[in-house]
Amino acid sequence: MDVKKLEAFCVVADQGSFTAAAATLHMTQSAVSQQMSSFEREIGQDLIRRHPRGVSLTEVGTTLARRGRQILGDLAQLERDLTRIATPRTRVGLGLFTTAGAFLAPTVVHAFRERHPEIALEIRPCQPDELATQLRAGTIDVGLSWDYDFMARPLSALRRIHLLDDPMHAVLPSDHPMADGSRPVRLDELRSEPWVERVHAEPYRHVGTEMCRIAGFEPDVVFETEDYQSVQGLVAAGVGVAVVPRLALTTRRHDIVSRRIVEPGFLRRIEAVVLPTSTLSDPVSLMVDLLVEECRALATPPSAE
Repeated sequence: MDVKKLEAFCVVADQGSFTAAAATLHMTQSAVSQQMSSFEREIGQDLIRRHPRGVSLTEVGTTLARRGRQILGDLAQLERDLTRIATPRTRVGLGLFTTAGAFLAPTVVHAFRERHPEIALEIRPCQPDELATQLRAGTIDVGLSWDYDFMARPLSALRRIHLLDDPMHAVLPSDHPMADGSRPVRLDELRSEPWVERVHAEPYRHVGTEMCRIAGFEPDVVFETEDYQSVQGLVAAGVGVAVVPRLALTTRRHDIVSRRIVEPGFLRRIEAVVLPTSTLSDPVSLMVDLLVEECRALATPPSAE
């Protein structure tokens, strides 16, 4: 059995579509589809049912996906164990998505190096859709992921440790009629506003739009950008309003105002992620414990918005 094809098959099983799997694997959709057809011939069984909108697994495919994840995890752990035996572990690699790098990296780096100077700490940028690949490759040992209850990530093949629920805030220009006061807002109070949206990698590209739809309206998105600092600048310029996680407002412009959104469930869930077979060796365990500690402190909101 081709291990690379097995890994790609497990990604397809997790993502539920060739398109999403192709983005994760950095391949074309047709290449993923062809690889899966080849894998089915190799196995001698139908593994995937192809539908107009996505794929599902046959009974054989479901069994193979479940056992395949275990096998891949065991292989990755075996490689890591052999490396650790050959070279005593003196490092830990931490993968952070963009905003986590801004609000966590400074305190985590300082605290970890102060407490554990004998362990080399490597910080790497790593978006949530890259976590499985980076962890299995040993590039990182611990990664940070985010998702939402209404838009969950298929990370069942990884071990997840909950760190923090990050509440969403409406971001308004300082001269907006709703900028006075400190009361929370409902998203539907902003239904008539133009919107600025921070977009992400597929299939989580339009998180803000999905929140508005859940709140009962289709937002008029007039501008999309790929970072939260640009969102703040565009809101300050009066281009539109936006929804932003609180921790992405750690460095907030003076000419915008943020208001907590009252709708339940609009929380960005932040988790630490490790391989399912990880034994949480000392450096990894120390890092996870520190992340839990730092995020517990961050969970206390500032006294003023």
